[in-house]
Amino acid sequence: MNGPSPPATPSALPTVLRSLTSAVLLDRSGDVTLTRETRGAPVDWGGVYAQHVRLCGPWRVDVELEGTEYTLPATLSSASVDGDCYDSRHRLGDVELRQRIVPLPLPPGAVRELRLETHGDRALRLVVTSRFEPFLLPVLVEGIRPVAFELESRAAELRLRHRGFAASVRSSEMPSRLYVDRASWRGGRRRGPVEELGLDYELTVTPGRPVDLRLALLGGVERDLDRAIPHGELPVPDPGTVALGLAAEEAAWLAGRPTMELPDAPELERAYGLARDALRRLYSRPTDGMTGLVAGYPWYSAIWCRDLAWMLPAVLWLGDFSWAAASLATVFDFQATHEIELLAAEPGELPMQLSPGPVFLFGTSDTTLYYPALVRRLLRHAGDPTAVARWQEAVARVLAWAERRSDPASGLFRHGGEAEGLARASGALARVRYGIDAPDTTIWDSTDRREHAIDLQVLWHDALRAAAELPAARQDEFARRRLDARAERLATTVRSAYVWPEEGYLYDSLRDGRPVRQLRPNALRAVSAGLLAPEIARAVVRRAAADDLSASWGVRTLATGDPGYVPDAYHDGQVWTIATAWAADAAFAVGDVELGLRYLRTIASRYDAESGGANECYRGDRPEPFDSCFLLGFSVGPFLTVLFERLWGLAVDAELPRLGVTPSFPSTWRRATLERLRVGEGVAGLRWEDGRLTVRWSGSRPLEVVTRTDRGLVAPAGRLEVAAR
Repeated sequence: MNGPSPPATPSALPTVLRSLTSAVLLDRSGDVTLTRETRGAPVDWGGVYAQHVRLCGPWRVDVELEGTEYTLPATLSSASVDGDCYDSRHRLGDVELRQRIVPLPLPPGAVRELRLETHGDRALRLVVTSRFEPFLLPVLVEGIRPVAFELESRAAELRLRHRGFAASVRSSEMPSRLYVDRASWRGGRRRGPVEELGLDYELTVTPGRPVDLRLALLGGVERDLDRAIPHGELPVPDPGTVALGLAAEEAAWLAGRPTMELPDAPELERAYGLARDALRRLYSRPTDGMTGLVAGYPWYSAIWCRDLAWMLPAVLWLGDFSWAAASLATVFDFQATHEIELLAAEPGELPMQLSPGPVFLFGTSDTTLYYPALVRRLLRHAGDPTAVARWQEAVARVLAWAERRSDPASGLFRHGGEAEGLARASGALARVRYGIDAPDTTIWDSTDRREHAIDLQVLWHDALRAAAELPAARQDEFARRRLDARAERLATTVRSAYVWPEEGYLYDSLRDGRPVRQLRPNALRAVSAGLLAPEIARAVVRRAAADDLSASWGVRTLATGDPGYVPDAYHDGQVWTIATAWAADAAFAVGDVELGLRYLRTIASRYDAESGGANECYRGDRPEPFDSCFLLGFSVGPFLTVLFERLWGLAVDAELPRLGVTPSFPSTWRRATLERLRVGEGVAGLRWEDGRLTVRWSGSRPLEVVTRTDRGLVAPAGRLEVAAR
């Protein structure tokens, strides 16, 4: 058979293969490529990422056989993903090519194994070409890539360097030729611009004797790579062995996570599994001293501390207390203790982004405010006061930071000017554009919501309440009362200053003492926090459910009737999954079970449509992802939290220990089960059937179980049945 085979229809399904230190982004077409719309234009985000450093862009393999050139996408006959291993088969004339791609944990990177086999009756000579675009830079701002690199060829590898980052290219066979920008390079040392690197491998395939070629790309932070490969001697790992290790690691993690059965809502049960697995794909420990979850893929492949704050409650409900604690420790380790002008850091502030290379900037309005409540959550779930005592001073610094930003007259938290401050600080040193156009950096950071956005007031209130419940405040009655008084004062101001009678809603912000009349989902956070009178809370939820804010595929960031609404504007009209989760949470909070379920089912349908992905956002006028990560942590974390806290109605206090269960199941539901729910050092199993709840308990102390209408104690290794409607 001569010439290339007819191209198979490739799957454009975005895929991430990952270890705790690395990731491979691809589209299952056969090569490591992944084209995503970014800022309105197609951009290829395929490549290998290690230690939050993008080692390369698209990585392609071509084969020249008897004068005919073949590409892997054009010859694809089948492709599959099993865990973190990608397999594909290709037909190249008389040669069959089987490929396996696996991320590598240590040293971080990726390996591609190509097995070539001929089914003809003669030996065939062929040339395999591996080529990729070097990057060697964390994804700080979408699409930025270095121009110049240092190259050095050694006997066993090709080494690339750029300003503290490095990559090692190695293979199981020696390359026959090297190329820089398609021009032959004799090797040695080279410094300068590089658009593409290529390596040729001349191979002979004999009938009955398959040939294996392994191609590895390793790297990240240069000092770590040098430690991992001190003398350049490292065999190319076997991808099968690596894949088995990754699968065993995943199986062990999954064995400790809760299982949920919802026979009356199989779509939500399936969505729970998809969201749990998606969250797991974001776990990251790029170095020994840094633990967390990547914000998302492709362009948020670092630990963004705001995004982490939305994921950690779900991590706690999944029972992974140690990972949550290590993540909190990482964030607090980078808390600013003094002003750092160039990074826009103020004393007490927590960073907006972390990676093993640079700590990239501070300067968000909201990130720091999340963390006192997260410390309280860890205490409630794990039940060990000593585990959070080390962060008491850090929490105190957070409160002091927020106090300095609060209006002395109203007590409202004041924000704005952060991005402008970054520009001023960096203006004298370099021309830097950070990708943040607005002078404000709330969660909707591409729009101006100064100076007292409603959701920032909710966060400040929650931070005060959380601090009042931590061990330090328990031991100081005066401090506790002061914190509670500040929180209550803030709640009173919200109730009096933010109500928008004409809309039955809340103003989005107050600026210069005047209300900002914009309909955004952020007001729903005040409902969930219990800051509003019941009738106002219900009105807010009803108004948010109207067609101008809620679409059939989720909740918009701005109502369609607003003059500033643009359907493809990132934070001024697009639909966001996290906003849909906020709406579900608020609906359950006011007792509107059917509306809450409707929002949850909307999110679940998105997970199904995306084959387990969780898009960041969609256009406001149609259910089409636009300028969107295909997997974003705060598109799955809040959904999981709503399932546990609102649908099941769970509340834990592991210090006592106590478990509250107030389910919001529809009257038509008959049964639901939840197994392996961790409460401190014990594990609970819950079975709800026709309004009766059975609880099994493995802890060493009796567990108090509280429902709306009943309560009781379940003994260690015991069982309890109570009413739970």
